[in-house]
Amino acid sequence: MNFSPDGKKIVTGSEDKTAKIWDVETGNQLGNDFKGHTGYVFSVNFSPDGKKIVTGSGDCTAKIWDVETGNQLGNDFKGHTGYVFSVNFSPDGKKIVTGSGDCTAKIWDVETGNQLGNDFKGHT
Repeated sequence: MNFSPDGKKIVTGSEDKTAKIWDVETGNQLGNDFKGHTGYVFSVNFSPDGKKIVTGSGDCTAKIWDVETGNQLGNDFKGHTGYVFSVNFSPDGKKIVTGSGDCTAKIWDVETGNQLGNDFKGHT
């Protein structure tokens, strides 16, 4: 789970394969569930502008979502052979990084969905 950049919302991921956004002050859920993963949602994070979230899942993919509409933006980020346990946006919001149980990290272009560079390998 993580706070939005303005600190007014949090995003959570769950074993129910969804992500949710919550109002920090009231504790109420904002909008609908973010549905689409076929595995547990292990990691979630807001973009620096707070308009998107990224989710990482046990289905070995990451997804980017529009906070306002709840719609997935673009295609799945596919390429890991293990669960995606960690996700985050770059400070400019143009890239995401994913960390997986396959012992690699990958950097992706948010616009194109393409992997940038090679896998980061070395963890066992």
